[in-house]
Amino acid sequence: MSDLPKNDVTYVLRETVESWRKRITASQASQARKDFMATGQMCQTFFSGAMGLMWDDKFRAAHLGNMPAPKFRLTIAKAFELVAIMGPSVMWDYAGRVIKGRAIPELPRRVFGPVDDESAEQRYQLHVDDRETILALQDTRNMLMESYLNYAQREQPGGLIKESHKAIIDAIVKGRGCLRTDTYTFPGSDRVLTKSEHFQVEDLFVDPGCKDPTLRDCYWIAIRRKSSYWELERKFKLPRNSLKYKASGESITSIATNNSAEDEQLRKVGQTNDTIVWYEIWSKEGIGTRTTNVRGTVADVFEELIGDFAYMAICDGVEYPLNLPPHLMRKASDDDARTALDWPVPYYKDGRWPISLLDFHMLPGSCWPMAPMAMGLGELVFLNVVISVLCERCAESCRTNGLVADSIGDDIIKALKDSSFSGWTTFPQSMVEHVDKLIHYVQTPEIKTDVFKIIDIISDMFDRRTGLVDLMYGMNPGGKVDRSATDSANKQEAVSVRPDWMMRCAESWQTEVADLERIAAGWSVQGSHLVDLLGEDGAQMWDELIANEDPEVYVRQMRATLEANSIKKPNKFRDNANIQQTIGYILPILKEHWNISGDPVPLNNYIKSLADAMEQDADSWLLPETQGQGPSPEEAAAQQAEAEAEQQKRQLDLESATENIRGKKLRNEKLESESTPAAPMVSEPPLNPQYPVEPTLPVQQDSNPEELQAQLMALASSGVY
Repeated sequence: MSDLPKNDVTYVLRETVESWRKRITASQASQARKDFMATGQMCQTFFSGAMGLMWDDKFRAAHLGNMPAPKFRLTIAKAFELVAIMGPSVMWDYAGRVIKGRAIPELPRRVFGPVDDESAEQRYQLHVDDRETILALQDTRNMLMESYLNYAQREQPGGLIKESHKAIIDAIVKGRGCLRTDTYTFPGSDRVLTKSEHFQVEDLFVDPGCKDPTLRDCYWIAIRRKSSYWELERKFKLPRNSLKYKASGESITSIATNNSAEDEQLRKVGQTNDTIVWYEIWSKEGIGTRTTNVRGTVADVFEELIGDFAYMAICDGVEYPLNLPPHLMRKASDDDARTALDWPVPYYKDGRWPISLLDFHMLPGSCWPMAPMAMGLGELVFLNVVISVLCERCAESCRTNGLVADSIGDDIIKALKDSSFSGWTTFPQSMVEHVDKLIHYVQTPEIKTDVFKIIDIISDMFDRRTGLVDLMYGMNPGGKVDRSATDSANKQEAVSVRPDWMMRCAESWQTEVADLERIAAGWSVQGSHLVDLLGEDGAQMWDELIANEDPEVYVRQMRATLEANSIKKPNKFRDNANIQQTIGYILPILKEHWNISGDPVPLNNYIKSLADAMEQDADSWLLPETQGQGPSPEEAAAQQAEAEAEQQKRQLDLESATENIRGKKLRNEKLESESTPAAPMVSEPPLNPQYPVEPTLPVQQDSNPEELQAQLMALASSGVY
């Protein structure tokens, strides 16, 4: 194999696979990842480790300087309390997914031309019609995608809520929770659906040069997976048993069934292995030849054919990508090779990776976050050491230790040693009077109260770092009673800051999950897969508006959001109290609307909200649609009279405005005549001063009220009157 020409396909693929193994090794050895993993492993130990795990030889050597182990080896369950308290507040239920499209602005009429231009009017009407059509198609597309996404998260195996809870526990304990979005089919079915599954953060490998917590400057990621060899052969359509002897691990089933003496001999040489550790790689820097010494025509063809975005699946012992073995590469067309090495779902079209990460505490300048318990590990170790030693001291203090004189006799000494918690021992009469002198009980020193004060201080320090304060347990600090409702409200607001922040991080995370599933669904799901969900017509519209559309439609023109507080634990008492406060003034308005219009929807929505807060079924309470009574004759007459009065008021206002303009004009003319020099004499006959000429109004007297009002408004805007 080493003598292969460097321009051979097999050689290029082998060197490419080897370069990716080196990249993964470099990622695993990066200091930032090692520090994160060490801290996360220690936090996981305190969360789910065995009792007394801290006193294991390996742990004592690494963290306690080989301190001797006490008889009572306690592990304080602070990590479990953190998960039990914070976990439910982060995500209580499935997220209500909502799809929104891009806003399409409506252009003003004046930009199309003059008002009296018929062609401009036609262009404007065409713009309005096109916009309404686009919005109708967009709303339909969003509705279809929204229905699917809310269906898919419940339909996937186990449900997204369980996968999310696993990732949330990882985020609280280790510092990062991971979900991977992919497509799947149920056995015996050709329906393609989407899912988001949890995977361990230890199986995530990131470009060691990445420094951004959101992976924006990351060029590749890899996920370590473990599968049976035959599953891998099916997934990548490889020849049967082609990977059987590449397996590096053995499943529990194989160990249990292959237990004969012959099997033991085969096990020594790895012949019973049936599991393979392999890696999925998503790259934004091509298939990996750019940073290697691989050169030549084949490497150039790969670069030109695949481009920046490549997908590789590799495993130890196999010198070619599992998704493009050499025998397929030699006979594959350009399109086949491009499809095999392209991302299964092109999340890169929206600048995304196929994973969604939940981090509560990012570290600027590092792609690895900080665990919530990281800053309290020192206090937690101290508490476990002190309390374990203190328990041993208490046990020693409960023992009865004494000194006895040899002269008392061997029989009595033996009886004293054999006595349990209580008992009687016979003494000669001559010794009874001298018992106090012959027997002396040794009392161990008292435990200083300073120890308990130190424990309280250290425990309080840990609680402050992690948020496990008394208010989270429903208790007031120090057992004190609040003096006022304001005091209680202030404490509640302060203590909810951290859980609210964690829930906000979870909402952003679930939005990212929904967006990944949106892209995967648009790329892989066909309408025929959704007939049961959308019906025949809906499935046809899915194909027309989503599956057969340009990917830019569902990648760029859609965005997923979450309904407000949809993942939060509902506060039924608060909701019920709020609704009860609104019944007095909301219910009469809704009832009047129903009586007049016959539309029960607003009132039924209110009834549903009330029933939900009371945890009752609202179906039997809902009101039917009616014809509506309309206003009574008296109400109609009153409305007519009110309309007429309003019309009269507008007329009077108009007349008043007209008189004001007339007065202003006369006043302006008088001032102008007083300030202007007398005009020269003309030969016209003098006017009779007894009958002055009426000033000419700038408006027409015979105009209707609407025209008159328009003229007056024009005069007022001119600033003359």
